[in-house]
Amino acid sequence: MSELGELLTAVAQGKAKPVYLIEGDEYLARGAARELSQALVPEKDRALNLVTLDAGAGAREVVSHLVTIAMFAAPKAVVVEGADAFAEEVDAERELARARELWQGKRQRDAARRLRGAGWGAADLAFGARGAPAAAKWRKEIGAAPDESDKGWLSELSSWAEEQRLSAPPHDLEALVTAVERGLPPRTHLILVAESLPPKHPLVRLASTIGAHLRRRAERRGRGIEALDISEVVAEALRPHGKKLARDAELELKQRLGDDLRLIAAELEKLAVHAGERAQISRADVEAVVAPVREEEFFALGEAVSEGDLGRALQLFHDELRRKANATAVALPFLGGVAGALRRSLADHARYSTLPAARGARELRYDEFQRGVFPDVEAELSGKGQKVPNPYVAYLGYRRARRRPRSHWRRALVLCAEADAALKSGADQRLLIERLLTEVCA
Repeated sequence: MSELGELLTAVAQGKAKPVYLIEGDEYLARGAARELSQALVPEKDRALNLVTLDAGAGAREVVSHLVTIAMFAAPKAVVVEGADAFAEEVDAERELARARELWQGKRQRDAARRLRGAGWGAADLAFGARGAPAAAKWRKEIGAAPDESDKGWLSELSSWAEEQRLSAPPHDLEALVTAVERGLPPRTHLILVAESLPPKHPLVRLASTIGAHLRRRAERRGRGIEALDISEVVAEALRPHGKKLARDAELELKQRLGDDLRLIAAELEKLAVHAGERAQISRADVEAVVAPVREEEFFALGEAVSEGDLGRALQLFHDELRRKANATAVALPFLGGVAGALRRSLADHARYSTLPAARGARELRYDEFQRGVFPDVEAELSGKGQKVPNPYVAYLGYRRARRRPRSHWRRALVLCAEADAALKSGADQRLLIERLLTEVCA
């Protein structure tokens, strides 16, 4: 495994490799690819000799750029982003969750790339639309199925992909592998950027044998988010501004944003401007500028709604408003999250009301639930081909289902349907969501 500094030094010494594979965090991996490509191709030649492609274009498109001789006698580099699209076996649940996260982060192209590996077109991704694949087909062909709450963003993604005329990449990886093995034109270099490829993948083998393989990840020195090392991102973002980040400000920043390095870098730029003439960014600056957007916030919404915690639910909604500064961009996705949480609670209530071990007057302890109830839950979901949750997650669902009658969850879903119709009819979006949360959590 190589280090970026070593590769840059080798390039400066005229010892560049024909192929480079850079895996890791999207922000760091793309940054390393940028540095490497700029070291390979002189600035005056980059307009014609530096090509950046999306892996979704397909391997043959990449090959066509590689075998085309550069117009000028200078090094040529072809950077291929999203090389994960060339992986034949993926964790379907992880890919779907990652696509959801990317779409919510306004990274439309990256989100679409995650869901095109099954050979589906843009229209196939509109889960819930007439003629689009149902959940059963998703599970059969993709390996995972969306929830009802995913309909909104998948419909938006489908429309966006159609507007961009994106199509599923053809399965022609062998063409790329063969072209590299035969030998690229003189002074031509391929740089592949991916979050992760299987260890035995042909591109990993190529990089390890005739090229260089680099991993760029923010290290963790423990289990919690506070153990994430973001020093490299902080230095790169704040160096041009001549500023530093206080230790407690860094901890607060990670608590609010999680491990999305790209988002952390963007927020650091805002913080540098907000700090003005001060040389150090404080925790107060972070609290004033950065809204919580960690993945845990989406789980927190489901918990708040299911527990009837109105204060927490309103706080999460206001955090989303503060982050996007546009109620239109928040209301429908947030409503989808509320409806999804209510459907899960209604399903839990139906499930546990039919299991004899779960119907007793006394609420079971976790160890009792694990022994007497969870095996039945596991058998039911496995028989339906559905994902089996962690036992403790199932236990929390059991506890919440006991605390409200079935009529409450059904009535709350009716309120969500009414809110959806009102939102699409021009109602005040902020006021409507606040009223919905008040009624649902009452």
